[in-house]
Amino acid sequence: MMICKMDTKQKYEKFLLGNYGEAVMEFVSAKGSYVFDESNKKYLDFGGGIAVMSLGHSNKNWVNALTRQANTLVHCSNLYRHQYAANLAESLIAQIGKGKMFFCNSGTEANEALIKASRLYGETLSPKRHKVLVAINGFHGRTMGALSATMQEKIQKHFAPYLPEFIGAEFNNSEAFEKIISKGDIAVVILEPIQGESGILPATKEFLKRVRSACTKHSTLLFLDEIQCGVGRTGKFLACEHYGISPDGISLAKGLGGGFPIGAMYLKDSIAKLFTVGTHGTTFGGNPLACAVASEVLKEIKKQKLCENAKVLGEFLIKNLTVIAKKYPAKIKSVRGMGLMIGILINDNFTNATIINNLRKNGLITVGAGANAVRFLPPLNVKKSEVLSALKIFEKTIKEL
Repeated sequence: MMICKMDTKQKYEKFLLGNYGEAVMEFVSAKGSYVFDESNKKYLDFGGGIAVMSLGHSNKNWVNALTRQANTLVHCSNLYRHQYAANLAESLIAQIGKGKMFFCNSGTEANEALIKASRLYGETLSPKRHKVLVAINGFHGRTMGALSATMQEKIQKHFAPYLPEFIGAEFNNSEAFEKIISKGDIAVVILEPIQGESGILPATKEFLKRVRSACTKHSTLLFLDEIQCGVGRTGKFLACEHYGISPDGISLAKGLGGGFPIGAMYLKDSIAKLFTVGTHGTTFGGNPLACAVASEVLKEIKKQKLCENAKVLGEFLIKNLTVIAKKYPAKIKSVRGMGLMIGILINDNFTNATIINNLRKNGLITVGAGANAVRFLPPLNVKKSEVLSALKIFEKTIKEL
């Protein structure tokens, strides 16, 4: 039988689901803040695999940690213990505060675990107290539990019926949240401190503080989804540190592995104790390879002072992007964000897809989001020279529209 040779594009079309649409290009290699396509064209990567590449591509210490661990112990069942999960949990608890960790493989798995935690907690109050309050236009994942918590029609469409007992209220509307919480039948509130997929929309300090207060008053848990905004992205290790609040649980992923799949759930001790033997599990979660690599990411963030770098260069980026926005008010509405998690809102007479395509042609990779936004999510160790290059490409692209 003759085998017809196909290129990568043809193989994608023939063998992979079409749920992502057609890929516009093919990446073949990457180093630092740059990626290279099949023709060896170089692009400055300010998409970062959607806030994943904390240390940039192929960071030397990250690669060494991965290689060293791959030659030592890659996987073992959670029936046994290993130092790598223990060390990673210790490092995270040192950053977050007293509590316990659970490791999984992705952000959506971490949020599924948080939902299960809310069910366990609700049963300690009442057999029927299982309601989950979330923000409209939030994003928590694609599995059925996380999808039920994601109050966006474009995400939920076609997948009803959803898990019951999920309620949505307007983000940053303190009164709406307080009114629902005060009824006393909500087990948990799950929020992103900064809504990422909806266009980089930060919570107001007043909103998060009032929600925290209402949750405490009515024995309701507050869980924060820090999958995109956590692990140094906003200039602090956790975004909630900007708000001066302490949640009862947190989900992490994306930047934690710096390119290697890992998710994590943090719970305060009072909630963690509800997880007894058999209540939850995972085959690959917390494997030695993922944990060793994530530990190296945390080590590099601390050693290179990358939270500070994200703060300083983030402020510089936002300031200069705002200057560009004011020069082209017919094209850009506004710029918002925190640290190196930045959203540029495009005027309705253009689409963010058009901007992203033109930026790519000019050598800059970015990511779209809701509210017709373009996201800047560069590595936490991005250099000022690279930020200046990105600003130059961005202004050139906007001017050319």
